[in-house]
Amino acid sequence: MSDASEINELDGLSPERSYGEYSDEEADSRDTRHHQYSSDEDEEEEDDADMQNDGFVVDDDEPDEEEERRRRRREKRKKKRRLLEQEAEQDMLDDEDLALVAENTYGEVKAPRLKRLKRGRARRAMDDDELQAELDDLTGTGANEAEADEFATRPVRHDDLGLFDNEMDELDQDDFRAARRAERMGHADTSTEYADELDEGPRVHPGAERTGAMASFLSEGLDAIDDDTWLELQEIFGTGEEYAFAMEPPIDQDAMGVKALEDVFEPAELEAKMMTQRDEEIRTTDIPERMQMRAASSDMLRPLSEEEIEEETTWVMRQLNVRLARQEAQREHRREKDTDDDVFKQADFANEQFVAAVLSVLKLLSQDFFEVPFIVKHRREVFVTTESVDPGSVEEPPTHEWLTEDDIWQLYDYDLQFRGFLSARRSVQNTVRRLCGEGADSERVISADDELYASQMLSTAETVENISDVSEWLHARYASVIQKWTQSQAGPKRARNVGLWEQARRNGTEEFAKRFGITAQQIGDNIRDPDRHAVDADAEPPEEAARRLVGTELASPELALRAAKATYAHMIALDPQIRRFVRQFCVDNAGVIVRPTERGLREITHEEHPAFAFKFLKQKPVTAFVGAQFMELQRAVNEGLLRMQFSVSGKYRFSSKDMSRDDAVFTADRDESARLVAMQLSVAGSDLWESARSEAVTAAMRDHVLPQIWRETAQRLQQQASEYVAAACQREIEQRINMAPPRTERMRPEEQPRIAVVGSGFAASARGTLRIVVVDEHGDVTETHAADSLRDGSNGAATLLAILARQAADIVAVSGLAMATRRVHDDVRTVVDSHCARSGDDVMVTYANDEAARVWWDSAAACAELPSLGREERYCVAVARTLQDAPAVYAGLGRDVLQLALHPAQRNVENTVLMAAVERALVNVINRVGVDINGLALHAHKRAVLAYVSGLGPRKAHAILSGITPDHLLESRSDLVTQRLCTRTVFVNCVSFLRVHPSVVDVLDGTRIHPEDYDLARKMAVDALDIEDDDADDPRAKRKRDKPSRYVSEVMRRSPERLDELDLVKYADELKKIMHVYKLGTLKFIKHELQNPHADPRPSFEPPSPEQVLQMLTGERVGETLREDGLTMVSATVVRVQPRFAIARLDSGLEGFIGVANIADYRVEEASDELSPGQTVAAVVKRIDLDRMSLDLSLRRSDIDAACASNREPVPDSSHVDPFFDLDTETALRERARAQQRQSTARLRTVPHPLFKPLSGREAEQYLAARPRGDCVIRPSSRGPDHIAITWKVGDGLFQHIDVREENKPHAAALGLSFTVGDLSYSDLDELIALHVDPIARRLDEVRRSPKFYDPESDPLYASEPLADVLGANDYSAEYRERRLALWEKRVARHLDTLAQSTGRGAYCVSLSLAKPGALVLAFKPTPTHRGIIKWTARVEPNEFKLGERGRYPDIAGLINGFKMMQTKPQQSSRSSASRSSQGANPPSGSSSDGRSGGRGGRWGGTSSWGAQQQPSSAQWGSAGSGWN
Repeated sequence: MSDASEINELDGLSPERSYGEYSDEEADSRDTRHHQYSSDEDEEEEDDADMQNDGFVVDDDEPDEEEERRRRRREKRKKKRRLLEQEAEQDMLDDEDLALVAENTYGEVKAPRLKRLKRGRARRAMDDDELQAELDDLTGTGANEAEADEFATRPVRHDDLGLFDNEMDELDQDDFRAARRAERMGHADTSTEYADELDEGPRVHPGAERTGAMASFLSEGLDAIDDDTWLELQEIFGTGEEYAFAMEPPIDQDAMGVKALEDVFEPAELEAKMMTQRDEEIRTTDIPERMQMRAASSDMLRPLSEEEIEEETTWVMRQLNVRLARQEAQREHRREKDTDDDVFKQADFANEQFVAAVLSVLKLLSQDFFEVPFIVKHRREVFVTTESVDPGSVEEPPTHEWLTEDDIWQLYDYDLQFRGFLSARRSVQNTVRRLCGEGADSERVISADDELYASQMLSTAETVENISDVSEWLHARYASVIQKWTQSQAGPKRARNVGLWEQARRNGTEEFAKRFGITAQQIGDNIRDPDRHAVDADAEPPEEAARRLVGTELASPELALRAAKATYAHMIALDPQIRRFVRQFCVDNAGVIVRPTERGLREITHEEHPAFAFKFLKQKPVTAFVGAQFMELQRAVNEGLLRMQFSVSGKYRFSSKDMSRDDAVFTADRDESARLVAMQLSVAGSDLWESARSEAVTAAMRDHVLPQIWRETAQRLQQQASEYVAAACQREIEQRINMAPPRTERMRPEEQPRIAVVGSGFAASARGTLRIVVVDEHGDVTETHAADSLRDGSNGAATLLAILARQAADIVAVSGLAMATRRVHDDVRTVVDSHCARSGDDVMVTYANDEAARVWWDSAAACAELPSLGREERYCVAVARTLQDAPAVYAGLGRDVLQLALHPAQRNVENTVLMAAVERALVNVINRVGVDINGLALHAHKRAVLAYVSGLGPRKAHAILSGITPDHLLESRSDLVTQRLCTRTVFVNCVSFLRVHPSVVDVLDGTRIHPEDYDLARKMAVDALDIEDDDADDPRAKRKRDKPSRYVSEVMRRSPERLDELDLVKYADELKKIMHVYKLGTLKFIKHELQNPHADPRPSFEPPSPEQVLQMLTGERVGETLREDGLTMVSATVVRVQPRFAIARLDSGLEGFIGVANIADYRVEEASDELSPGQTVAAVVKRIDLDRMSLDLSLRRSDIDAACASNREPVPDSSHVDPFFDLDTETALRERARAQQRQSTARLRTVPHPLFKPLSGREAEQYLAARPRGDCVIRPSSRGPDHIAITWKVGDGLFQHIDVREENKPHAAALGLSFTVGDLSYSDLDELIALHVDPIARRLDEVRRSPKFYDPESDPLYASEPLADVLGANDYSAEYRERRLALWEKRVARHLDTLAQSTGRGAYCVSLSLAKPGALVLAFKPTPTHRGIIKWTARVEPNEFKLGERGRYPDIAGLINGFKMMQTKPQQSSRSSASRSSQGANPPSGSSSDGRSGGRGGRWGGTSSWGAQQQPSSAQWGSAGSGWN
């Protein structure tokens, strides 16, 4: 293969690209290579050449035989060309593409006979020497001594320390390779001639014309060769153009009928499989993939010039100054003065070394395209400086690290932002040039003043917002011209006010606006240079001047003056200088005002609510928002809980007692802010136009400028909060994976642990509830077992002992899904300790984190990799792999990693932002550890890590892995180049993080040392051994080529301690003289790698803490969901009762101990006197016992009252609220709530029953909203101490409140001995529920099964009209209840009307009553022409249905028949019509359980809370009875 093609491959051509995706030139080169390495043709040509060399040349006396031989050769060439074209067609789709085509076409697509992998191997076999030359150029190892001297004397940049030389020098050093490149380029025009020859059949003799490649080769002796001899030479040796057809243009795939991928698959499918054209470009472009993915256009991938780098440095310094100022301001409002999210802690803008460090890093990012891990590891000298010491000092000079890894990542982000800034500025500059007439189809339309003004604004712009201001100004001022340009182009419209300026020109208001005395641009000039422009007084009043504008468009002077003011305000609002000033003024002075809405007042009632901390804010500065505060605030605003407004007035006029005036105060504050900003513009004057001018400026601020700036401010604060949460997630995920695997004493340093995982908490099955899975050091499963127990003598214990006896596991990890895992852990430790005591073995037992396993075990990837294992075994495998190689497991989760709980506010951040943060954490840790590239080919479950190596990504990683197989592993790092697996820049970025094991060629390939530093490592090894490298004088240097690092290997194996004897400081000083770079850090790193070649740089493994184990097994977080402050209340179920204590279990599975002394405030003899198994209790957490994984709980009334009172303190705890919280308003609000509570409830009741909840009626409804139909709670009643209330769920959104009167109370605080509901009495609460509530629920279930039951909210006719869309958001108000009732009645009437019209007779139905939950409504339409419907209300009693005053029916069928009989008797019907309205019979009124209107209480209960939407039921529609529907 030619060197030209090698360079093309190195510069971005990948063997994985399909034929149709190459450019013309690339396709020509590809076809040429294809023909050159066609095996059949090579053999034929080689045979012909051998025959000629041996003298076996056909004599001229045999013309027939010669002619026959030429004919066979032509036929063979034609046939081979046809085969080539067919193969080219098949090469359009690779193996994966062919499989996809087969799936989608339900057929079989045969793969080409010659795979590209085989051809690639042939090329590798033929071109190793030439590719090795390229590799030498790349790594700098092939230079001779003269070149080394030249390199030593020339200045070396920090970003190019001899890694690769200039290509022109390379061409000069190798004339033969240069000649071959030139020869290959000389065959570009021969394809047409050869194709013509193939088409015409017999070749036309060229006669005396001597052309072709052989003619150029023998140019000096052509005249001495006659025509016959020349023809004979061509017949024997060929013309040199046999492969010219390979230079033909690519075959037209459309003409041949070959479908491209886009024609077969959906774009989303191609994008998911990374098979689009964009993916191919990313895969082959010699730029790190992550840098390509972040770029919005190709312009953002170009190397920046030196001038742009200087500008970028200045721009970044400005951004850093703003950020550090914001961090300093936020630090005053933080409780922690130093937080992890602060960056650039060593920033010193006055220090030239800091500025130089930033400049150097930006160069590496923007010009050399080096990624952050490479810079951190191999370019530390650019941001770490050494302090000067005495020349005679032997001590190591102190260093100063100006930038951390996080700082460089921030510079990486700034680089992207600056490129976006450059792109936006260049776009606007192009618009200005086009307006100046520089375009081919443009003429000058912009004035010279406007051009100068726009240029000045662009040159002084510092942010993208400044650029946008200029763009909007141009698009508004020259809207008609720019609109003509964009009419033929697709895309969003630019300016919102397009055409307003032209309209002002047409109606004359633009010219009239000049009479206001000062232009918008002059106002902006006065901001920069005060008093530069004075206001020109106009003697004519504005009203009189406006009369001249009256015409067809402006009908009156008043309208004309308003239009002129609006035009003037519009000009001011669009001026870039004014916007820039107002924006900065708002940044310095803006504050935030927050007040709750009506819904917020109802819901944000306790300090545990996420929005309570900022429920009331009074002028909190925008610079004071820290962390995720603004994100949580914005979420509460979006949910309708809070109202937020930006302000610069600095005043807070809201009343703490009257919140009904909040709307008026918000409006007044908005106007005040506009006036204050307008006053800063200095447009005051004493002329007649002063009032009109001030009104226009104020209107410009209020209606245009400030709203836009507030939107920008909100977006900026939201972005800052998102970045904070993303950074916190990055730190969290990095902390979880930045830990070395567990180790034992018997393990060798390079060994990975073999792990046996004991998983528990699975569902009971015939195999048992425990799983034991053993994985080897590579993470592959070796054996699986199931057991019921691990107690002594059980089958599980015997299995585990057998595993330990075979030494198949170094670590035994315990993990599970329930609290029972704690007991399993104790059993495992007992078994392992007994084994170690008998055998003297060293085996570790530890808990293992299973968060990744819970995500992975049911994923498609897990099922595809381990299809023969159950989900429980897959869970254990994931736990083991997490201990061995956490980065590989987390990387393998893909986007599912976002299912992990990383930060409380992560749900408010976009997934793309979170995923970028997680990827950054994976990049940091994976590059810190390094990757065994051959191990990825042998173990597929580890391959995901390769995408996070520096310089790579999923596309480039896939391209590399496709060239490595278990049978064809890499032997050295140089194979990445020689086998064309990656390109130059990518190779430089990734090579040191890819270890080759076993390293058969060079031992340094198995370390984290970069190839550019191999010579330093070899020099250090030679000096450490104190020997001379005698091979340097050997002209052949065979041993040096075969084993270039043999001394390094000897040092690493035998005497690594001898490296400690080297004086690295002096060596670094010598290198600095040569290379002008102080590489002491690199030398120390090399020394560490040689002494510890297999060391894991991550911190040593630490078992999970008790708090972490508790969270893993129960989900409870100590300090968050559980606290020992005596104020944390939990709900638990009693599971065991003993005389002196009881055990209760929380919903999370955590158990709590309840001592007999903590059951009640009074003396309790035995726990069973007050508690029973299955009883639900409300308790207070007194203590958390992490050793036993249990709680100490208290049920004492005094403790519960104290916990409940914590949210009813007169003043909220200052630690739970914002520093700018309005405590006065919250205090007044709590005082009013306490007063209302004192009026409605005398005291809080406690009822010893498992269904008792200390809830109000509304709280009970909210509690039951998510519970099954028929559930109920017993709660205190607002009727007084002699009443309790029972609330039960009738249906979704329907709740009945039953008032229960207590009889025979021993004392006021005791529970009554009997209970009365209406005229029915019950001996205890259980009897009341069993004989009253449950029978009514069963009767309603019977009604739902009736064919005449109709539910308007589950009617399929309205499936496309959800309640939320029809009724709006449920705000729990009376208006919402009225809207729902009206909708209910409307749908019932429509249903009956449809039935009546379809059958031609009357219709009826039965439905639940919304007005009286627990009752029924019978709706009746007598005839199809009857207007309206007649409604009857039927009461549901425990034993019967009641209709009217005397109608009693045992079941729903009897109720329907009785209803029919009532309608068929005229007398009864008339009496019914006279006694009842169309709204139905009124049941007897009962007493209210909550003091509310609407029929609550008695035997009826009240209306619904409407807190949940109706769920579809299975009601059947039909007809019953003769003449009825």
